[in-house]
Amino acid sequence: MKEKYGDCYAIQDGFLFILRAKRCTQKERVYLFPLGDIQDSPACSRAIDLIIDDAHSHGSIVRFETITENSKNFLSEHYKERFLIEEKRDNSEYIFSREKIAKFEGKEYEEKRWEIHKFQKEYKDRFEIKPLSSAHFDEIISFTKKWYENFTSPETQAQLFAEECALKFAFEHFDDLGLDGIVILVDNKIAAYAYGMSLNQTMYDGFMEKADRSYKYIYQMLNHSVAQYCKEGIEWLNWEEDLGHEGLRKMKLSYKPIALLRYRKG
Repeated sequence: MKEKYGDCYAIQDGFLFILRAKRCTQKERVYLFPLGDIQDSPACSRAIDLIIDDAHSHGSIVRFETITENSKNFLSEHYKERFLIEEKRDNSEYIFSREKIAKFEGKEYEEKRWEIHKFQKEYKDRFEIKPLSSAHFDEIISFTKKWYENFTSPETQAQLFAEECALKFAFEHFDDLGLDGIVILVDNKIAAYAYGMSLNQTMYDGFMEKADRSYKYIYQMLNHSVAQYCKEGIEWLNWEEDLGHEGLRKMKLSYKPIALLRYRKG
């Protein structure tokens, strides 16, 4: 986030304030909606007023990004006609039932079961799945560099650089951040990996996944395995947004999300 958005934060009066410095322009200061007790209307209003004052002190207006439904309702009720709120489908996050992805039961997942079966049949005793640990960090970084070679372009270079920085930071603080994940090894070499963290007792958020597509159905196997290896009690998987990428959207929809966590800007 630091490399991509230039996030700066402050904590005051029980609220977390985040400024997306690299998203700001001369006309707009870009913030996340203040994080705190939105049920405390006076306190939340004071937090928003602080953001408005900060933007005005720079001669700019406020733009909030990734506004949730509750945040939208708060602005609509307490700041009528002061914000123009628009939905951003590209930033909607995909929510899945962990159990459904772990089991792939029923007719709706018939094709996924077949793909998993084909992967298992093809690689038989050649593949294994292990929890991601520090023993894999160096190999994953090398694996990811090679993965980037197939996707780097003038349009994606900055995004991939930021993602690479985030990966290295995550590995430097893996345990402190409460991260976990898995690797799929084929012939004792990493063919795929994924990591994320539990947001609470029932929700797991997947931050990053990469796989070598030369192994057919490797991504299906990876997503299936992440769901199986989640900690006890996890009911939901958040696979985040598709950013408007047509192929990524089609893939995520094929796993039958139970909901889209819709975000807005205002």
